[in-house]
Amino acid sequence: MNSRQIIRPRTVTEATTALAEVEAKGGRALVVGGGTIAVPQLIRREVDPTDIVDLGDLEIPRMWHDENTVRLGPAASYQSLLDTPCAERYMPLLHLMAKGITGGIQIRSQGTIIGSLVCARPYSDAPAVLVAHAAHVTLASSHGTRTMPAEEFLTSPEHPDLRPDELVTEVILPLRPEAVSHGYYKLKFAESSWPVVTCACTVLADGTAELTLGGVRGVPWKIHVSASAANDPRQLRDTLEDRMSAFTEEDFWADIRADGAYRRRVAATVASRASRHAFARLPSGMEQP
Repeated sequence: MNSRQIIRPRTVTEATTALAEVEAKGGRALVVGGGTIAVPQLIRREVDPTDIVDLGDLEIPRMWHDENTVRLGPAASYQSLLDTPCAERYMPLLHLMAKGITGGIQIRSQGTIIGSLVCARPYSDAPAVLVAHAAHVTLASSHGTRTMPAEEFLTSPEHPDLRPDELVTEVILPLRPEAVSHGYYKLKFAESSWPVVTCACTVLADGTAELTLGGVRGVPWKIHVSASAANDPRQLRDTLEDRMSAFTEEDFWADIRADGAYRRRVAATVASRASRHAFARLPSGMEQP
């Protein structure tokens, strides 16, 4: 058995060059960030790479911001969001999500936001929350870079729009002054289990709400609802059911945790609780409709 080569690039150029060389020789590269998903896959022999590209030494800041955006690098972990004083202000949904991440301090410290995005698992917290934040994704290869909305990057379950010679170098979160309050809720069957359905709610300055559901479909599902629908569980259920009636049975995500019918059934309850959380957090002086 040939031993795997472990590559530890320090720059994006070194990383993309390594990926291009692996592809040119017909190999299979596994890019590792925090390793919370990739390492168990290796142990279970679910993946069999010829080369491992470890981004642990990559010289990209975990987090930086300017007047219009916040940017997360490959090493930005859930815990780093909790430890950064400005994160709650600039990335409120990600901050809410990070506080309740499954797995405790070890997973929060090792697991990375970009790693979760790239894995594109419908039942993970981060992909849907990044869509809720209107995030963009920057991808780099030896041929250059490209940037796209996270919603377009997540093309299908566990298959993002990521080419073999590319890696995600940053996630860009636009600052949204029109987003005045946020809420997050997820349904789990046990404290240590993966979520079944998640919902991120953003209340806009006009009182309407954006709801981004994860785990209902194979990719995050973002919809806009009126203030009255967001605050009335029955009306919200009818609104979601009306939207979901346009989907086929195959459009709903199913795995060992729950089938598509169950996820469809609980979507409105999860969305209602996220909405209630968001409206309860409205700034002083703004009243619920």
